[in-house]
Amino acid sequence: MKRPSICISPIDWGLGHATRCISLVKAFEKLGYKVYIATEGYHEAILKEAIPNAHFLHLRGYRIKYTKWGFILPLILLFQLPQIIYSIIYENSWLKKAQAKYQFNLIVSDNRFGFYHKKVPSIFITHQLNLQMYFAWATNLFQKLQYAWLKKYTACWIPDIDGTNNLSGILANPKKKPSIPLWYMGCLSRLIDEPIYITSNNSSSFQSATGHNENRIVFLGIVSGPEPQRTLLENLLWEAGNTLDIPFVVIAGTPSKEEPNKIIAENKNAILYAHLAAPELVKEIKRADYIICRGGYTTLMELIPFEKKLIFIPTPGQTEQMYLGKLWQEKKWALCYAQENFKLNIALEEAKSFHFKQAPFKAFSIEALEAAIKQLSL
Repeated sequence: MKRPSICISPIDWGLGHATRCISLVKAFEKLGYKVYIATEGYHEAILKEAIPNAHFLHLRGYRIKYTKWGFILPLILLFQLPQIIYSIIYENSWLKKAQAKYQFNLIVSDNRFGFYHKKVPSIFITHQLNLQMYFAWATNLFQKLQYAWLKKYTACWIPDIDGTNNLSGILANPKKKPSIPLWYMGCLSRLIDEPIYITSNNSSSFQSATGHNENRIVFLGIVSGPEPQRTLLENLLWEAGNTLDIPFVVIAGTPSKEEPNKIIAENKNAILYAHLAAPELVKEIKRADYIICRGGYTTLMELIPFEKKLIFIPTPGQTEQMYLGKLWQEKKWALCYAQENFKLNIALEEAKSFHFKQAPFKAFSIEALEAAIKQLSL
């Protein structure tokens, strides 16, 4: 009997859309599905590393570029609107051809608005049912357009917790919700499936990802997102860290199919990696006193189970991360700093006296996924 097949495609707007699909793809495989992943570039590299048994199809991404100046980001994105519209049309045309060839039983889109098929059950994954923009009228307009467009999909799956005790506030739990069926999936965290290395009571030393025996590090910097802001944060953390004479690690967020765990730079106190596979990333998370990151939503889901003290530097102009940073700081789940005002030494000093609280966590489960699939009448 032929195995049912699924085609899943994450948008290339930061690595988080790809990494949060890892738990989902592994669950599909456990349920007996043959999984095809349509992607390219860094996303393809990180997914191939984590899910080598999946079948990969090349599909160009949206390839959105940011700017060094956050205040003009809306204008930069506006200029790229024709490119976004072209990408939506292109991916829908691509999927029609791929469907004719592979005969998928289910289509799964992570925030790709053209990745659906009229004759095949199609799922849209998002945590942004109420995308925050600079103006209230723009937020309301986009929500109306988004809800109308979502009717092209069979259902919407939301990686968050339903109700008030959630992670994303009004982003995924707005007052008004789409008319199509919704499933709140819980938290998609690829790292909770990895072994977590815990220190012995008699020793404070850990094995680093390079295999050397090292003491705890003061902070782990996890860099991600579109250029040029990704590079700006990488340079900021690496250069500032080296002026403080403290042990730390920075992960640049540039995975390579040819050189996994590649070291870009290192000295007596610090290591700068291009990327770390999940087991090595878990090691570095566990031995860090603080995690410094953009505060992208997928990163948050992955870090909650480790109960680490989090410091956010939202991407300038990216309203979602700015909203999450403010929300999480108000709830004392994290500290948040604007990039233009960020001083590493001040942030680390303030973090010492900040009363961090633990964010809620509800794990995604394969049993719930199986139930959600059955509701689609596959």
